[in-house]
Amino acid sequence: MRYIYRITTRKLFKSRTFWIMLALYGFSLSTLIFGVEAFIRNVTINAGNNSPIPIPEISVYTFPDIWQNLSYLTGFLKLFPALILIIFVTAEYSYKTNRQHIMNGMSRESYFFSQLVFLVGMALFSTLLLVFLTLFLGFQHTSDISLSLVFSKSYFSLAYFMELLTFLSIAFFTAIIIRRSGLAIITFLLLYSVIEPISRFYLPEMLAQSMPFKRIGNLIDVPNTSLMKLFGVSFRTNIDTFDLLFVIFYAVFFLFLSYLLVKKRDL
Repeated sequence: MRYIYRITTRKLFKSRTFWIMLALYGFSLSTLIFGVEAFIRNVTINAGNNSPIPIPEISVYTFPDIWQNLSYLTGFLKLFPALILIIFVTAEYSYKTNRQHIMNGMSRESYFFSQLVFLVGMALFSTLLLVFLTLFLGFQHTSDISLSLVFSKSYFSLAYFMELLTFLSIAFFTAIIIRRSGLAIITFLLLYSVIEPISRFYLPEMLAQSMPFKRIGNLIDVPNTSLMKLFGVSFRTNIDTFDLLFVIFYAVFFLFLSYLLVKKRDL
C-alpha cells in the first residue's frame, strides 16, 4: 500500500497542471464561502427596503448551523474536483502510463487502488478544507462557544465527504469507460445536467427519486435560515438514513464496476 501511495503522489507532485487546477479549486471554494454572507446581506437589505415586514439579519457563519450551510454551499462546486479526476485518469490512457506500470510489474489491482487513492484524496482534501473554513468562520462569528454547540452538526461534513466521494466515483467510472478526456468530460456533464434530470420526468416517482445524482443532491438539504422560517418554509435539518444508504450503495457500485473494467479490459 505504501508503494501505491508513493507512485500516486509522485505523479501528482510533478504535475504543474494538477497544482494549478487544485489551487483554482481551493481559491474558488474559499471565495464562495467567504463571499456568501455579504451576498445574502445585500439581498436582504434590498428586499427589506421594499418589504412591509422587517427582514431579520442573517448570518450563515454561526455554530451549529454553519456546518449545514457551508456543506450545502460547497456542494455546488463538486464538479471542479470531478473534472480534475477525469482529466488525470484519462491522461493515464492517453499517454499509456497505465500500460507501462503493468509492464513494469504492477498488478491491475494495484493500479486500480493507485487511482482509488487519488479519488479518495480529492474527496478528503475538499472535506478538510471545508472543515477548516467552517471552524475558522464559526469561531469568528459565534459569541457563546461551547464544545457541544461547535460540533453538534459536524456530521454534515461527513455527509459532504460521502456526497463528493460518490460523485467522484461516477466521474471515475465515466473516465475509465470512455478514456478520452474531452469526450469523458462532455459525457459526464450531460449525464449530470441533462440526461438524468430529463429522464426523471418520464420515470415513476420512486425510480426517479432513486437515481444517482438525485440521491447525491438529496443528502444535504437546503439550510433552514431565519429568512426561510420567516416565510414559513422549512427544510430538513438532519441527514436522512435512506439517502445515506443509497449514496453509499452508488459509491460501492460504481467503484466495483470501475474495478471490473480495469481488471478485465485491455489497457
